[in-house]
Amino acid sequence: MGRVYYEVTATMIDSSIAEEWSRWMVGEHIDRVVHAGALSGRVVALDSPANTFLVQFEFESRQAFEHYQSMHAPSLRQESAKRFEPDQVTYARRSGTYL
Repeated sequence: MGRVYYEVTATMIDSSIAEEWSRWMVGEHIDRVVHAGALSGRVVALDSPANTFLVQFEFESRQAFEHYQSMHAPSLRQESAKRFEPDQVTYARRSGTYL
C-alpha cells in the first residue's frame, strides 16, 4: 500500500479571520497533526477564491491515516471549533493513496 494524501480546504468569511486562522494553522495545528502521525504538512494559500487555503498532509500508510482519523482527528477538530465559529470557517476534506 502507498502513502496517503490528506487534504483539507478551508474557506474563511473575511481576511481578518484568514490571517488569524493561517497563523494558528502554521504555528500550532500542523505540528500537532505531524505529532499525531503525519509525515509532513503544509498550507497553500489559494489565489481564488479569496481567503481559501489548502492544508496538505502525508501519511506513511492507510493504517497510519486511519489511526490518526480515529484517535486524534476528533480532538483536533474540536480545538478548531473552539477557536473558529462554524460561520467563520468552512472545511472540505478528502484523501487518496499515492500511486
